[in-house]
Amino acid sequence: MGIVRFGVLVWFAAACGFSGSAALCADLQKEDLRSIQESFRKADASLDWFEASAKKPIDADRSAMVVLAAPTELRPFGVKKTLARVPVPEKTEIGVFVVSGAGNQVQLRLDLFPANVVNGETPTLDETGTNSLALHFYSDYGIYAGSIKYFYDLAGGKPTRKIRYGKLALTSSSIRGGTLIYGASSSGWSERHATVTIDPRAGEGRPGFKIVDVPAPDADAVPQPVELRLPDGGSVQVVGTPPGQTHQPAGFAVSDKSGKRQVFIAPVPTMEMYRKLRPKDQAPLEIENDMGPVALDGSTVWFANHFYDGEGTSGVGAIGTFDVRTHKFEMRYLPEITAWSGSAIRLDGENLWVGLMRQPEGAAYGGGLLRYNRRTGLTAKYEIPDYIYTIDHVGDTIYCGTENGLYSIRGSEITHLSFEPDVTGRIVGVRAGRKALTRG
Repeated sequence: MGIVRFGVLVWFAAACGFSGSAALCADLQKEDLRSIQESFRKADASLDWFEASAKKPIDADRSAMVVLAAPTELRPFGVKKTLARVPVPEKTEIGVFVVSGAGNQVQLRLDLFPANVVNGETPTLDETGTNSLALHFYSDYGIYAGSIKYFYDLAGGKPTRKIRYGKLALTSSSIRGGTLIYGASSSGWSERHATVTIDPRAGEGRPGFKIVDVPAPDADAVPQPVELRLPDGGSVQVVGTPPGQTHQPAGFAVSDKSGKRQVFIAPVPTMEMYRKLRPKDQAPLEIENDMGPVALDGSTVWFANHFYDGEGTSGVGAIGTFDVRTHKFEMRYLPEITAWSGSAIRLDGENLWVGLMRQPEGAAYGGGLLRYNRRTGLTAKYEIPDYIYTIDHVGDTIYCGTENGLYSIRGSEITHLSFEPDVTGRIVGVRAGRKALTRG
């Protein structure tokens, strides 16, 4: 009687969805796991179900792999409740390996631990170095839980070092004298709150940085509506749904210097517009429209809208303007943004920069950085994979504070600086390889 595969264990199926590539998951299941199976069985001979979860190259011959293993047992399966051998989720093991060649010969087993140690959270494999790699874990609905970094020595045979940590997110920013100052935090297994100071350097040099721990913010503090001060002494305030209340129309409240206040509601896309502008997506039961990030240019407010994208609700992303003098809205439903909400915005001369994000049921996630030229209408998209919180411009470089460190854009090239432990456990800046602009 053969083993019935559920298509993979439930949370590994989530990992495939999280990676965004069904083809990648299918390719992983073609990997030769015989050497890895032998390594698993040396620790537990009862394991007889194996699935590759992730694989990334280290160099021309070697790769890092994450593989799941479990014993199987007879259980009723399918509509007819036929007995079949199925993997036992509560006994699943996670193995982390350095392998070589097409046959994935095990060079080193970095770790082997029960999935229940991390509460069945989904492991994803980060970019690897020549002697280190990192696993990031996500719980149900894609919520980040924590990370493990491994340091290993294939040649010298030193013991593998394993360090747990939390990704440092740069969530707010300011500029003082050309220096970037970020409010930062990490969550999951390693909660931390800090101020990160970034000292930009010209050319290809890695920016200097300093991390100083600060007290945790007041957890009970209620977010205040965004308010923009007008040149004539008046103000514009974002109007939306207060925390914990049912959805309400969104727009702007304009107050003159005498205090007189008027509210203007932003246009809401129709269902017909949704079907036209997002033809590949199933139409929702309800359209939502909220104000996302805003930026003021004289008497014109530029903004990207925001919508919840789950449980029968969705929307259509756009770049919008609101003229404070005429009270007129203008919406630009660009193809690059119609499926996305805005997470951050910056006016930079002719260019408007918008961080793209989506808020499904669960954790929000990023969709890149959009550049829109206000004069020509031309767009370009930069493939920044992490959720963008802030966008700043210093010198010849755009800086994006994200859920996983700092991305810098100079010309058409992108560099990622994440903050991770070194072999001693001290947090250092790790600079990833440069990426190019993918679409213009």
